[in-house]
Amino acid sequence: MIFIGKRSVLCIVAALAVLALTGAGIFAVSATVEAQIVPVGAVVAIDAGHGGYDGGVVGVSGTRESELNLALALLLGDLLKARGVHVVYTRTTDEALGDTKRDDMKARAEIIRGSRPDCVISLHLNSYPDKTRRGVQVFYDDTGRGGSFASYMQERLNATINYKYSKRCDLAPQAGDFYITKCAGVPSVIIECGFISNAEDESLLKSKAFRRELCTEIADATLTAVS
Repeated sequence: MIFIGKRSVLCIVAALAVLALTGAGIFAVSATVEAQIVPVGAVVAIDAGHGGYDGGVVGVSGTRESELNLALALLLGDLLKARGVHVVYTRTTDEALGDTKRDDMKARAEIIRGSRPDCVISLHLNSYPDKTRRGVQVFYDDTGRGGSFASYMQERLNATINYKYSKRCDLAPQAGDFYITKCAGVPSVIIECGFISNAEDESLLKSKAFRRELCTEIADATLTAVS
């Protein structure tokens, strides 16, 4: 007899729900999703967190967050552009956008606002003292804007990436006072693409195959939620 834990049951249900929406070619989600505002051909601003002197967090083997953020951002942009989306990046090289963190963030906000985006995706990596912590987690503006988009993104990533690689699908999107998610007045999310403090997550993030798998899910979730 096979006993299935409560967490596994929830993960299976979540995965089936995502497949029901996407596997049959149904590009729609709950009516509460702030989707329908970003049709194919619209603008998505992609922000690769950190850069240059600001390397972000460092992985257990010495990997710099900023380098992986950039690799993920460029790949996600390519996948979205291939689907007919106009993409604007805040940075395309491993350099900061200002001499200070304040100037860097201000420059990012100016690029994002100037692009008049329909949504914003900022990519980062997580770090935590507990080295066993794993998974991809989504954050959004604490005013509530983007909450539905963040919820759908998290549900999809839970049912695919998180369940496949860490056997968990209980991560929930978190609201907060984040500068980037508030700078443009459109649905915006920060995606922490894994815990670089965890050796397994770091190893996956250094893999081109995994980055493509992750970015494909993010791209598909974006288009599903906003088509």
